[in-house]
Amino acid sequence: MGKSSGAAVGIDIGSSLIKIVEARLGRDGVQVTAIGIGPTPAGTIDNEMIVDPQALGQAIKHLLAESGISCKRCVSSVAGQSSVVVRIIEVPKMTNQELAETMKWEVERHVPFAADEIMMDFLPIEHAEASPDDQNMEVLLAVAQQEVINTHIETLFAAGLEPFAIDVEPLAICRSLIDIVGESSGEEAIAIISIGAAVTELGVYRNGLLAFPRTLPLAGNSLTNAVSEKLGIPEEEAERLKREQGIVLMDRAGIGGSSMDLSFAPPAALPAEGDLTTVTEDGDDLESMSFIPGLGFVPPQASPPPSAQSDPDFDIDLAPQAPKRVLDFDLAPEEESVPEPPKEAEAVSEPQEPVENSGANAEPEAFDLASLSSLSHEESGRTDFSQEEIFDAMLPAISDIITEIRQSIEYYSSRFQHQPDKIYLCGGTAKLKDLDKLIEADLGIPVILANPLHNLTVLSRNLSEDYLDEVAPMLGVSVGLAIRDMIGE
Repeated sequence: MGKSSGAAVGIDIGSSLIKIVEARLGRDGVQVTAIGIGPTPAGTIDNEMIVDPQALGQAIKHLLAESGISCKRCVSSVAGQSSVVVRIIEVPKMTNQELAETMKWEVERHVPFAADEIMMDFLPIEHAEASPDDQNMEVLLAVAQQEVINTHIETLFAAGLEPFAIDVEPLAICRSLIDIVGESSGEEAIAIISIGAAVTELGVYRNGLLAFPRTLPLAGNSLTNAVSEKLGIPEEEAERLKREQGIVLMDRAGIGGSSMDLSFAPPAALPAEGDLTTVTEDGDDLESMSFIPGLGFVPPQASPPPSAQSDPDFDIDLAPQAPKRVLDFDLAPEEESVPEPPKEAEAVSEPQEPVENSGANAEPEAFDLASLSSLSHEESGRTDFSQEEIFDAMLPAISDIITEIRQSIEYYSSRFQHQPDKIYLCGGTAKLKDLDKLIEADLGIPVILANPLHNLTVLSRNLSEDYLDEVAPMLGVSVGLAIRDMIGE
């Protein structure tokens, strides 16, 4: 498939924030034409699953208008322990036809929900260093619950959008932080750690291909809860303090002391691989699926909103030399108008000086991170906590997250006999000051605060360079979704 020059919108729906990026392919490469960040309405997502598609869709529609985004073509992603499985499995080497039959049984072994209530696909991973004499082969398996796909699509329709693909986060974020940057050498192993509000997504990539994915059930909310409990304040107040005053104090974390173990060594007894893939949710009733060459296994047709004009297609495209990685959900919804951009965009690209903001509309309300942190804030007693008190309250939760990351990296290193050369840190919680330094000190691996906008031209007259630097770590998935058809062969 060739590159697409048409505009597309990448939508990353998180449990705390909605991140939207509009991009297009220009003469000098990919251009980001708009960015939108806004709060996920309370009560619309529960346990990482959308429970109120209409309310969430209206919030997305409002954010699109507020951000000046008129493009309707969009790509979104599904993620989470309760609804999505992305795994690398090993099977005996076989032909594609034999693999198709084998995967009917493999999905039951590796996926904790019923096989007929899912959308799934798979693709052999062809490593450049693989020997023709190898007896086994690796296969990328991606599975999502049918209900999750249905509610996701319903949400996008409610926002007036035309979804043409559904992707998974590990592939989207690789696209924005590894493929588009072009800094990875052929032998380099790169880990990407995305610490969001509800979960931490960790992936290790070899030669630009996903080699080891893991979802950790610890993230930013863990820090908020720890502050709330330790300081005896409501969670809303704890979230505000974490955002406004949270900082990693290296001396109090035990750097140079004894509070944290900074050594990097394989554990004496490694956990089983299945234990590291933390997917434990239930499935539903079973019904047979059909296999379509080139598409994989296709379950019985979902029940999308009436505006869907074609059957869903959940498809992995992962081939060496072509870094585009997608899970396709082809749909053609009825058109619904989205307000035109309030102003015509003008180019702002590195290394130009930041565009000066002017007027009341210099930065849209959706981009005000300080307001996002205090949407539910109410005064509640003492508010003069020191940075030391806040960090001491967060430290046990931070230590738990880093311990889980370290164990995952150690497992990968023991299995593949090398550790990642570097780590990209992203997600909303990655903005906690000096968290990258703490992780680097603990793991002994260089940690880089990710900026998926680094090699892209950003077109906007409303967004300053300082603001873009502030929000960039949160945009890895949404950028990767938006540029899905703009890179590769």
